[in-house]
Amino acid sequence: MDVGYHLVRVWQRWHSTHALVVIPLALIVVITLADVHSPNGVSLGPLLVAAPAITTAFAGPRLTGLIGALALGAQTFLAARSGGVATSNHIAQLTGLAALSVFAVLVCYVR
Repeated sequence: MDVGYHLVRVWQRWHSTHALVVIPLALIVVITLADVHSPNGVSLGPLLVAAPAITTAFAGPRLTGLIGALALGAQTFLAARSGGVATSNHIAQLTGLAALSVFAVLVCYVR
């Protein structure tokens, strides 16, 4: 009886955490698509910091790191698409996103 109870608890925790992963993944996709379809002067890429920041609330360090890496990949794609990754503005955006992602992983690890 005890084993069944623990299996149900593990399943519920796994199921709810994996359902919440949709939120940061959807943020990455929506922000990337919105940036692609926005006018040339509008840059929505910096909003990608929300994805790893939100993931910190419900996930562990590995999943938070994965979401941070995906956001960094999306930011790199957007930077390459809008003038090159080597511009000072894009380097600052990428560095800020990387720093926030590392900090979010450390917070998850300590928690």
